[in-house]
Amino acid sequence: MLREKVGVVIFEGGRAHTEVEERLLAVRKGVALDNTQKAMAADGVDEVILATNYPDLADRAGRLGVTINETEGTSRFHFGEHLQHVVDAYELDSVIYLGGATLPLIRVDDFSDIAEKLRRCKNVVVVNNVQSADLTAFTPGSMLQHIESPDNDNFLGFLLREAGLRRILIQNSARINFDIDAPMDVLILQQCKNVGPSTRAALSTLDMPNDHLIRALQVIERSGHDQYAELALVGRVSPVIMSVINANLGVRLRAYSEERGMKALSREDRGEVVSLIGHFLESVGSDAFFSYLASVADVALIDTRVLMSHLNLRLPAGDRFNSDLGLVDEIENDWLREFTEAAYNAPIPVVLGGHSLIYGGLWAVLDERGLLERGLPDLPS
Repeated sequence: MLREKVGVVIFEGGRAHTEVEERLLAVRKGVALDNTQKAMAADGVDEVILATNYPDLADRAGRLGVTINETEGTSRFHFGEHLQHVVDAYELDSVIYLGGATLPLIRVDDFSDIAEKLRRCKNVVVVNNVQSADLTAFTPGSMLQHIESPDNDNFLGFLLREAGLRRILIQNSARINFDIDAPMDVLILQQCKNVGPSTRAALSTLDMPNDHLIRALQVIERSGHDQYAELALVGRVSPVIMSVINANLGVRLRAYSEERGMKALSREDRGEVVSLIGHFLESVGSDAFFSYLASVADVALIDTRVLMSHLNLRLPAGDRFNSDLGLVDEIENDWLREFTEAAYNAPIPVVLGGHSLIYGGLWAVLDERGLLERGLPDLPS
């Protein structure tokens, strides 16, 4: 009986239009290279395929023995259609898919464990998150023919489950939930030791302001005993990170959670995102908002993408990323410039970013700084 072929498929591509995007891209390429090497070293993985439109990344990965699927000549890239093409072209019976900058702290044995699950179990989809998976592994590969082809990877796991595959959740950990989407995620990754050599090399060349992140972490670290700091998390806050914090940190948590799954459920695309915090921000203005926030919190981490979607702001990556870094003069959008300036002038440390800032990235940096010694709760994503 022929052994079924398990392939790891990594997509990394796009275009960088600004200096801050170029800096982020260098790290993304490093993560993609390191993850291809980890996958190649894993037991049970037969082939590693990198789909990319970056010639330099393709060249470096190809010299490592990775199979390269070039997308530069693709006139209209569609995620689901191209994934189907890769699965068919390389005759994959089982697929482990992840984006290029996904899970920079994933380990070789994680790939091995997932490959073993796919060989042992039939008609399953393995994901790292219920609502918006960053890693989706499934068997059979032919199942892609029975779902509506998604235009992004967030919804893939959900569609495969709806089509009849049994869902298996990867055991929760910081490394399985950390994704690189924004500059603050990169600054968090700089705080971590267990990164691959290509990622470390890319991180060593970065020069991005991280003082607000460091100040925020110092407030959290000093909290406890008879003086509990108030930690505010705003945005797509997962109950998992709340449980991690409550189990391990001496802080009082103020969590304002809304619009989880807004991308995977296409609410953002349809303009359906509604935020209570966004309404309040509109009513009082940015300066007053941060004044109120400072009256109830000693430190705040804010997933600003929910607020942007609430306001129907379709902002370019350059504006979003410059806001995360507090580079006020580089932001073109008037509202975001005003909001960012108010955040960075707030009386408390305020850190701006995307979803990973208040979930996988926060989890990873707390773990890295030795603040999670009492163990983690066993909860689903």
